Amino acid sequence: MDRVNKCSVCDKVFTEKSNLTRHMKIHAPKENQCDVCGKSFTTKPQLNNHIKLHQYPSIPLYRQGEARLQCTDAARAVTEAPRKVVDPTWLDPVKAEAAAKTLGGEMWKGQLVLTLGKYAGQSFRWLLENDVGWVVWLLAEYCKKGEKAELLQWQKERMLEYARQFPSVTCHLEKRLGVR
Repeated sequence: MDRVNKCSVCDKVFTEKSNLTRHMKIHAPKENQCDVCGKSFTTKPQLNNHIKLHQYPSIPLYRQGEARLQCTDAARAVTEAPRKVVDPTWLDPVKAEAAAKTLGGEMWKGQLVLTLGKYAGQSFRWLLENDVGWVVWLLAEYCKKGEKAELLQWQKERMLEYARQFPSVTCHLEKRLGVR
């Protein structure tokens, strides 16, 4: 006779004991909390998977597969606010990469902070979420003309590497560079 694997909490029945064991975790206390949004999970792997969602930028789209080039209201507000002083950590490539890797996991380049221009003090991720048009312009100029200042060259190269991970941004850069 087949053994019945029944949940003692909700009476759901499983054909395999392992499935019941996995199911029981949904009834366990959710002790693994996301530091970013506060959502809780029963297992550490569930939390780790969730945290990755916070690492990827939410790029506004103009249409499927193509980022919107207009800046957001948040970007306008940053350009109208008084310039803020950039933390010296972001002025040293070695320290900046170490700090970004601590903050950003596999998408660490998104945590790097821009030290130039109207968006100085904003992370690369923030830039892609708020002004893809400016990022495309900046990177196209870098690709065409290069950069003499060592720190700026390093920043623009990291930003280019980061932006290339997102086809909705890359398509605009390629158009601007005449690649397509």
